[in-house]
Amino acid sequence: MDIDKERTRSTSHQDLLQAILEGSMNGELGTLIEGELIVDNCKNIFLGGYLPPALAAIWGLMLLASHPEWQDHAHSEVLELKMVIQEVLRLYPGVTLATREAMQDVKRGDLQVPKGVGIWIWLLSLHRDPELWGPDADMFSPERFINGVTGACKSSQAYIPFWLGSSSVSWTKFGFDRIEGVLCCHTLQFQAYNLSKLPTLAYLWFAFGA
Repeated sequence: MDIDKERTRSTSHQDLLQAILEGSMNGELGTLIEGELIVDNCKNIFLGGYLPPALAAIWGLMLLASHPEWQDHAHSEVLELKMVIQEVLRLYPGVTLATREAMQDVKRGDLQVPKGVGIWIWLLSLHRDPELWGPDADMFSPERFINGVTGACKSSQAYIPFWLGSSSVSWTKFGFDRIEGVLCCHTLQFQAYNLSKLPTLAYLWFAFGA
């Protein structure tokens, strides 16, 4: 990838590299980004839509094998396949942690968060909180999403399998489409069988790998 050539090219075309270059040159991304950082940004967006969806697809196949009735539903109805994927991502989010920084002093009840403090959100705990999701929060129950996220949870902000805000945009669409493609092709051509009851599995994958 010849970044210098792209930077000096007079014509503009809509791809990821061009968007980053234009953002760096017009000041939207701060000072001019060096070539290495530009490459890293491209990698982040590509990998963010690759590894988490791959893990989610694996979990999805395991859960469908353990719940054959939902395998039949996913095969016959696209909407129900979407519900299955949403539930898989709730139980086993592809991103385990969401990190944020407090932009101003915040007080929530007795909790005081000063400006500049880093905040880590443990998604697995958030997605399985009975106070938000009900007493069956640990159960595989795709029908909870029949009315969307707002109908499944007390707060739509509590469902963030691909984070929140601008960081989530490319991951959410790219990642969800990949998972949907894998599970759709599988349910159309194959039947998954669970040869034994699905054991209790420790969720060991942390942030970037096992």
